[in-house]
Amino acid sequence: MRQSSRTIMGEQKNILALAGQLFQNTNIKVVKTDATLTNGILPVGTIVDKDGKSVNTAELGATAFGVVYEDVDFNNSKGTEVVPVTIFGFIKESALPVAPVAAVRTALKMIQFL
Repeated sequence: MRQSSRTIMGEQKNILALAGQLFQNTNIKVVKTDATLTNGILPVGTIVDKDGKSVNTAELGATAFGVVYEDVDFNNSKGTEVVPVTIFGFIKESALPVAPVAAVRTALKMIQFL
């Protein structure tokens, strides 16, 4: 049995622009070595492909799959975590760590950045 403890500090950011159920998430498995982490955390608002790799660049934007819905802590991970990714909805662009490039906007047809 694996046991760990952690202290949660701060509040969870909300990337949704409209209140209610106007979004759809799906789960993807992300390998720690493939993810772009900040202090061991995959930040909310990171734009990822189906493998969990950050793709918010002009070259990789066409492979975008969705937007990470909540912070995911990889610090105590054994290598792979299940990450909730928003694939449909209205997203506050100001809540994202980096504004999406044009290729990402084109690839994410069911997400509106407001």
